Amino acid sequence: MKKMIGAAVCALMMLAAGGSAMAQDGDEDDYTFTLYNNSSSTILTFKLVSQYDDDWSEDLIPTQVIAPGDEIYMTFNPNEDECEYPTAVTLSDGSEFADVLNYCGIDGVAVDDDGIRAY
Repeated sequence: MKKMIGAAVCALMMLAAGGSAMAQDGDEDDYTFTLYNNSSSTILTFKLVSQYDDDWSEDLIPTQVIAPGDEIYMTFNPNEDECEYPTAVTLSDGSEFADVLNYCGIDGVAVDDDGIRAY
């Protein structure tokens, strides 16, 4: 069953605020990873929430969508000493998935028909 963002957004923000995060090695490193669309729908938006902010970020893929089976290279500049970010995606079929992902040392983020995960 698909997880819907709805009321879960507040819980995700509280998890991120209460969770411990590892410091990054050096301040010059952005988080870089590949976003894979393993779902049957197009990814329309990809957003984050920092533990230092209560609002979702702007869409990190504002000028494009990611078709099923496609992937894109992503990069963002993290807040200092922060690894865990509530992350949300919106799909063209109306599905919205959200989960707290740890971006320290990951290779990719995968979206499928059941949710979103880092690996």
